[in-house]
Amino acid sequence: MTARPNIVLIQADQLAAAALGAYGNAVVRSPHLDALAADGITFDRAYCNSPLCAPSRASMMTGQLPSQIGAYDNGADFPASVPTFAHHLRSAGYATTLVGRMHFIGPDQLHGFEERLTTDVYPAGLDMVPDWDLPGEERLPWYHEAGSVFTAGTSRATVQQDFDDEVLFRSLRHLNDRARADDGRPFLLVSSFIHPHDPYEPPVEHWNRYEGIEIDDPRVTLEDLGTLDPHSARLQQMSGFDVKVPDADQVRRARRAYYACVSYVDDHVGKIVQRLEDLGLRDDTVVIVTSDHGDMLGERGLWYKMSPFEQSSRVPLIVNAPTRFAARRVADPVSLIDVLPTLVELAGGEPVAGPGRSLVGGLEDERPVLIEYLAEGTTRPQVTVVRGRHKYVQCPGDPDQLYDVVADPHELVDLAGDPAHAGLLGELRAEVAARYDLSGLERDVRQSQARRRVVHRALATGRATDWDHQPPVRADYVRGDFWSALERGRLPGPEGETGSVRATRASAS
Repeated sequence: MTARPNIVLIQADQLAAAALGAYGNAVVRSPHLDALAADGITFDRAYCNSPLCAPSRASMMTGQLPSQIGAYDNGADFPASVPTFAHHLRSAGYATTLVGRMHFIGPDQLHGFEERLTTDVYPAGLDMVPDWDLPGEERLPWYHEAGSVFTAGTSRATVQQDFDDEVLFRSLRHLNDRARADDGRPFLLVSSFIHPHDPYEPPVEHWNRYEGIEIDDPRVTLEDLGTLDPHSARLQQMSGFDVKVPDADQVRRARRAYYACVSYVDDHVGKIVQRLEDLGLRDDTVVIVTSDHGDMLGERGLWYKMSPFEQSSRVPLIVNAPTRFAARRVADPVSLIDVLPTLVELAGGEPVAGPGRSLVGGLEDERPVLIEYLAEGTTRPQVTVVRGRHKYVQCPGDPDQLYDVVADPHELVDLAGDPAHAGLLGELRAEVAARYDLSGLERDVRQSQARRRVVHRALATGRATDWDHQPPVRADYVRGDFWSALERGRLPGPEGETGSVRATRASAS
């Protein structure tokens, strides 16, 4: 075991913690992820800091809240001048590589990574800028749309399958490259997949794993609630679920397809871990698994993300390094802004000031988790505070919400109007007031939206230049001396043979 471990961070997209066996789901088939949890550190209450792709990922990368870096939504550029964990580990002597999805918006598509081996599956431009002045009934063309639920089912090939298969291939080959490397550097590899993000279109093989298995229904239906809170009602309207409601069979079919997509990601995770084993790298590598946010999957009549409720905002977070850390489960609330200080401590770097904390040691100090939503589906800043067993949601113009997520994990009982919780409600309101100037934040978000709309219109006029990352052509096949190139690319097989390609060729002749 080396002092400074290799680190492999695997991130899925839209993978809810509640959709894994390790977190209590009895239907889904996720044996590889469950195995990592079984002998790793499993955080039972890990949250994203924004239930939306780009701001969540920018927040995780920087250890800062979205509002602190202006990464408000999926059309907000991520400033190149903000240090990320890739910058910190690269400065500490790590080889830093990104493979797959990270939804960086703006011209910097590396953000500290020394190399990026694929492009992204989504565009890097200012294509998805919300408009908080737009009436709720008016839809922008890139909004989530209800059709993904009604058309859920198998596909032999999709854009997302093509992308994730490439991410897996590039990740496995990069691990070969690191085993061949003679530079003495530990490495950080981030492998980031788009599944199980909608549309729910798994391969046939993974769909068939659920044949004959009873798919669970949502625990909380619209009938259970009676009425929706205003934010949930806006999300329903935005995606079209207010006028087109899936029946029970359609809901089960979509959930089955989502679970099959989870199994597809699980297979990819298993192959990455197996490659580490095969190359003799496993004992010196910390494997971390997480997601950028969850998926409501029909709970409360909602789908996709963008909600502060548990199914949308709670994510898996598993840290697996059996030679370093004993297996345990952690009940304290943590969040993705804790990833940066954790990686920096693992790498032996100097502590980085910020709102997050390292998860390597114990969590002696209780810190509230903050979740921000500043994108489409609202017109005012929504801030959520998770403190201990309670979750408090505040959005100007909407009624406050307060839940005891330990006693009431499905968030059925809103305690905000309960006189017995008036003192707690006052404390949490004061917590938000101490941390935020919500009127100032609303002004900043609206001004940012207006500026970006001007820039987007201009950049779409005339000759357009994409910011998408185009990976360079590899120069590691046969170039120059034939035998040296073959020798350079060779890794010994499992029998441990030591003969060189040149020697083998000479003896054969």
